[in-house]
Amino acid sequence: MNASRLSLRNRLLLTVLLPVSLVLALLAGVLLVRGERMTENAIAQRGLAIVSFLAPAAEYGVISGNADILDSVLGALHSQQDVVAAVLYDREGSVIAQRGGPLMFDASQVRAVGAAMCVDQGPGRKVFAAPVLSVPLIVDELRAAPDSDAAPVGWAYVQIDTGAHEAEWRATQLAIIALALATLLMTAVLAVRLANSVGEPVARLVDAVEQMAAGELDVQVADQAGSEELRALQRGFNSMARSIANAHQTLQVRIDEATEQLAHQALHDPLTALPNRRAFERVLEETVAASRRAGDRGALCFIDLDHFKVVNDSAGHAAGDALLRAVADLIRQRLRAEDFVCRIGGDEFAMILRGCSSEAVQRIAEGMCKAVADLRFEWAGREFRIGASIGFVMIDGRTTSVADVLREADHACYVVKRAGRGRVSEYKASGAVESGAPPAG
Repeated sequence: MNASRLSLRNRLLLTVLLPVSLVLALLAGVLLVRGERMTENAIAQRGLAIVSFLAPAAEYGVISGNADILDSVLGALHSQQDVVAAVLYDREGSVIAQRGGPLMFDASQVRAVGAAMCVDQGPGRKVFAAPVLSVPLIVDELRAAPDSDAAPVGWAYVQIDTGAHEAEWRATQLAIIALALATLLMTAVLAVRLANSVGEPVARLVDAVEQMAAGELDVQVADQAGSEELRALQRGFNSMARSIANAHQTLQVRIDEATEQLAHQALHDPLTALPNRRAFERVLEETVAASRRAGDRGALCFIDLDHFKVVNDSAGHAAGDALLRAVADLIRQRLRAEDFVCRIGGDEFAMILRGCSSEAVQRIAEGMCKAVADLRFEWAGREFRIGASIGFVMIDGRTTSVADVLREADHACYVVKRAGRGRVSEYKASGAVESGAPPAG
């Protein structure tokens, strides 16, 4: 299992439950092993104590063969709760006294015992045996101790019922296991609550971050975490998200404004604010296409200012720029809303008139010539007079291409220039026809 792929919640659960589980398993194992060992030792010690008591207590009765004494000793011993059988053997291995129902035990094995010990065990019982030794009465403390290798005068046999002890131990085992499981369960409940109180708020924050990364900036998380620290983190995230959303919105507005400004600059002349040549070519293509498709009528007029160079050379470029702006305003004010005017370069302007007959175009162009001729331009205490030469071509169903329209309008304007300027000329298939006299004044 790769821990790095686990969620924070699962990591917290693993961090809490794994050590607790290991510690509980280790403690329960130690308690069970030590408890079992202590129980076994307690039973063994009790059995050895009983048989060690029986052997010397029965010494006189075994030596004398007094049945009453032997029966009294065995009766007192058999009254013990866990003693189920007691037997005394003489030195030949014959039974001389018995209480309870002993197991069929080989007397030769009992006779082989040289000290108190456990000689057999099985489910629910343990068997102990000890030699009955004749100990001489010591009157003189200076006499030598009796020979410890003296031959036994008999043997004592005690059978103990261990079922109660084993049942008690099994109950203890179950109690230890139940306590360990209860501790583990309580720890698991606390760990789950802790993991949820931390993992769920963090998971919501991660979710919100992923949504923001996907482009959803208007994201908020509920500040309902269990701890004040996590609530502060959630509130901080919400504040940051709002700041990012506001900054993005402001930035988007600025980008839109900049884009709009760039688009405007790309299609407009910075000096006169009129559409530039690129915009003119686009509108002209649309007008020519409409004339071929739907038979719309219109006209393209080229306007070339007369005597503009004099102003530029004598008064400077600033005066020339101011004059161009004045002319642009004048032309714009005299056109209809559906008409189009642009500056195509230098002192040249172009007009696209829509829905006009040749006579109407002629009239509009002549009025434009007169308005330019009447313009009084003053600069640095000096007054300048200019004029305008206009050549136009009709855009109708016979128009073949934009290039042809441009060439024909330019030719018409050239004819006006050659004829003395300040006039209007229309291009027709037979050539440019000059019309209109120079404006007065």
